Amino acid sequence: MATTSSIASLISGQVAGFDTQGAVDGLLGVRKFEISQLQKKQDAITARQDALLKVNTAVSSLRSTAIGMADSSAFFGYTASLASSSSAVSASSLLDVSGTSGVTAGQHNIIVSQVAQAERISSSVAVKDSTGTAVASASAAMNLSGSFQLAGSTVTVSASDSLNDIAANINQLNTGASATGVSASVMKVGTNDFRLILASDTTGATGFTLSGANLDAAGPLAALQLGATGQTNAYQSLQLAQDAQISIDGLSLTRSTNIITDALSGVTLSLKQADPTVTVSMNIGIDQQALRANVQSFVDAYNSLQTMISDQFKFDPKTNTSGLLSGEPLLTTIQSSLSNSLLKSVPGLASDRNSLVMIGVEPDVNGQLMINENRFGTFLANDPTAIRDVFVAQGSSANNSLQFLTNGLTTPSGTYNVDVTQAASKAALTGTTDLTPGLAANETVTITDTGTTRQAVVNLTAGQTQSQIITALNTELSTDYTEKHQLSTALTAGGLPASGATTLAALGLGVAAGDTISISGTRRSGVPVSSTFTVLNPATDTVSALLTAIQSAFNQEVGATIDATGKVTLTDVTTGDSQLAVGLTANNEGGGTLAFGADTIVTNGRYALPEQAVASGNMITIESKSYGGSSGFSITQSANGLGIANQTVAGTDVTGTINGLAATGNGQMLRGTSGNVDGLALMYTGTTTGAVGNLTVGIGIAAAFDGALDQYSNPVTGLIQNSMVQEQTTFDSLTTKMDSLTRQMEQQRISLTAQFTSMQQAMGSLQNSSSYLSQISGLASARAA
Repeated sequence: MATTSSIASLISGQVAGFDTQGAVDGLLGVRKFEISQLQKKQDAITARQDALLKVNTAVSSLRSTAIGMADSSAFFGYTASLASSSSAVSASSLLDVSGTSGVTAGQHNIIVSQVAQAERISSSVAVKDSTGTAVASASAAMNLSGSFQLAGSTVTVSASDSLNDIAANINQLNTGASATGVSASVMKVGTNDFRLILASDTTGATGFTLSGANLDAAGPLAALQLGATGQTNAYQSLQLAQDAQISIDGLSLTRSTNIITDALSGVTLSLKQADPTVTVSMNIGIDQQALRANVQSFVDAYNSLQTMISDQFKFDPKTNTSGLLSGEPLLTTIQSSLSNSLLKSVPGLASDRNSLVMIGVEPDVNGQLMINENRFGTFLANDPTAIRDVFVAQGSSANNSLQFLTNGLTTPSGTYNVDVTQAASKAALTGTTDLTPGLAANETVTITDTGTTRQAVVNLTAGQTQSQIITALNTELSTDYTEKHQLSTALTAGGLPASGATTLAALGLGVAAGDTISISGTRRSGVPVSSTFTVLNPATDTVSALLTAIQSAFNQEVGATIDATGKVTLTDVTTGDSQLAVGLTANNEGGGTLAFGADTIVTNGRYALPEQAVASGNMITIESKSYGGSSGFSITQSANGLGIANQTVAGTDVTGTINGLAATGNGQMLRGTSGNVDGLALMYTGTTTGAVGNLTVGIGIAAAFDGALDQYSNPVTGLIQNSMVQEQTTFDSLTTKMDSLTRQMEQQRISLTAQFTSMQQAMGSLQNSSSYLSQISGLASARAA
C-alpha cells in the first residue's frame, strides 16, 4: 500500500517534468506533414513553370529568327565593291557607297566629274570703320549704319555694332524654319586686317544671294568690303557654288549635294573628290556570308528548341527519373509540328528547289537540322533567290491588278479566289467647264482636306490656261508652310526701327532695372509656355537678350527675331502643323510704357495636302492622292469658273471576299478577317467587280513558322502560356489549402495548449493536497512516537 509520502512524490514529478510544447507539437505532427507534402507539390509546380518558361523562350527565339527571314524585301543583305580604272587614283578616294535592303544586285560604271561645293565669300580687303580706318578689333563699334539683303532676309547694321555683332546678327537670321542657310564668321588675316566671311550651309549651284546698294562703294556700308561685282569694294569669292556632276552607266546626273541617294535604288553614293579621267566600277552583289549566317541562325534556333524538348524525355537510370516536363503532351505537339513543317514543300516553286531539303537544309538521323554544304553552297553561289523563296511568303496572280501583300498567321499555301463587290476609288471632283479659252474671271479656290483640316487657298486669275491653273493649284497643295507669328507693336529707337543690338533704355519707353516681361503662349505641340525675363540694367540689356530668353522659354523650338520694322517675330523651327502662340507682357513695374502688341499669325504652319489637280480632257479634276474612305476634301470658291460646285467628297474602300470568307477594305488593300484568310492581305488596283481572279500564295518555311509558333509562344493566347496559367491555378489552390490547414493547426495548438495547461493546474492542486497530507502524516507519526 502506497504511503502518503510516496503519492506526493509521484505527483510532484509529473508536474515538474511535463513538456507541454513537445506534447502539442507531437499531436500536431500529422498536420505539419500534410502541409509539407503540399509545399513539395508547389515546389514541383514552380520547377515545371521555370522549365516551361525556358521552352517558351526557345520557341520565341525561333519565331523571331523566322520572322526576320519571312520578309521577301528584306531577306538579302548586299555588298558593294569599288574598283578604279587608274592605278594612281583609288576608287575610295573618289567616292564611298552604302546601301539598304532595297538594293538590286548589278554592276555600274561611275565617273565623278565634279563634286558639289558650298558658296563661300569674304570681304575683299580689311574691314574699315566709318572714318575709313581698318578696324583694330573685331569687337569695337564701327559707327556704320544701314542694311542689306542676305538670302532673302534683311541684315540691319547699327552704329554701335562691331564686326562680331554683325556676324552674330547674321547667324541669328540663320535660325528657325526660315533660316537663311548662311553662316557668318570673322577672320583675322593680319594686324588691323579683319574680314567678314559668309558661307552657305549647303552645297549646290544655287548658293545664296547678297544684295543692297548700301554695300556698294558709295553706300554707308561700303567699309564692309562686300560690294557687288564691278564695284571697287566688290566681295572676294573664296569658293564657287556648284552642283555635283556624275555619270552612271553613261547617263549624266546633276545633284546639289555630294550625298546622292536617288540615283540607284537603295544605294547611297558619297562623293569625295572629282576626277573625270577615272572610271569607278561598282559591283553590287548579295552578301553571301550574311545569308549563310542567317540560315545558320535559323538552324541553330531550331536545333536548340528540339534539343531542349528531347532532353525532357530522356530517362536517367541513376535517378530513375525523366525531365520535369516528360508528362507534358504540349511538348510532343510542338516537336511534331516543327518536324512536319520541315518536310513541307512550298507551292509555286520548281520541284528541285521547293523545300528546305532541296536547297540543302536537311535533318540528320537525330532530327537535328544541318546544312548540306554541297547543295546549299551551289544555290548560294549561283541562285541565292532559290534559298529566299523557300523561306519567305509570296504570292502571284494572272491578274496584274491583284498583288500579294502579307500572309496571316494561319494562312496555308494555296490558291485563293478574290471576289470584289466594290473597287476602291479616290475622292475626286471633275469640272464641267472647258478651259481651252482660259479662266473666265478671277476667283479664289479653297480646298480643305477632310482628315487633317489643312487648307490650301489659291488665287486664280482670269485668262489662266488649264496648265497654269493646274500648276497654281498643285504648287499650293504641295507646299509645306512654317508657322510664323508677329507681335503688332513696332519698337523704335531714336525714330528708327529697333534691332537686336538696341538696348532697352534706347527704346525711350521708361524701362527700369527690375522690370519684368512675362513670356507666355504655347509650343508647336500645344505645351503651355510660362517664363519671365527680368531687366537687370536697361542701359546694357538688349533686345537680343530678350529674344534669347524667348527662345529658351519655347525650348528652342522657335527662332525669335526683330524684323526690319521693329516687330518681334517668332518662327517655328519645324515646318508643318503647329499650335504655336506667343504673348509678351511688359509689367512695367518701374512705371514705363513698354508694350509689344497682340499676337498676329503671319503664316499658318501646315504640311502639304494629300490632294492634287490633274487634267481631264479640257477640264480639271481635283482628287485625293490616295484611295479609300479616309481620303476626302471639300472645295469652296468665290466663283465657279472651273465648273465644280462647292461640296465635300470622299473616296471609297475596296470591299469583297477572299475564298468566300469575310474581308475588310482599306483603300485598295483587302485583308481577310476570318478563318484561314485572317490577316491575308492583297492589293486590288482594278476597277471591275465580281470574280476578279485568283491569288496563288506560297508560304515559305520561315513565314509558316511565324504562325505555327505563335500559337505556342503568344504571351496572351499561347498554349505554353495557358499551361503556365493552369499550373499557377493549381499552385494558388494549394496555397489556399495550406493556409486553411495552417489556420486549423494553430487553432488546435491553442486548444491543446489550453487543455494541457488546465491539466497542469489540476496536477498542481493535487501536488498541494499531497503536500498537506504529507504534513499531517508526519504529525501523526510524531505523536505516535
